[in-house]
Amino acid sequence: MRPSGTEPGDFVEFDYDLVEAERRQHIRDVLTHVRPTLEKETGVELEITNDGNDLALSADGEIRFRAALAPDGRVVITDLKSSNRL
Repeated sequence: MRPSGTEPGDFVEFDYDLVEAERRQHIRDVLTHVRPTLEKETGVELEITNDGNDLALSADGEIRFRAALAPDGRVVITDLKSSNRL
């Protein structure tokens, strides 16, 4: 956020698109870092894909791990089993 004026009562401009882009980049950086480890554990090659507003790691066209940013700034990676249950 940045102030749009200098007087008390002036509005603050909020660039939601920039915040969203930074959020997605943070998630992508973490997924890029953990992908080799997850590939070794699962024995399959994973690729980073879009999952709505979040990112995921997919194998054979199906989402295997879903990633989201927690309110405290941590990236949470959820392992989805073949039954699509956590």
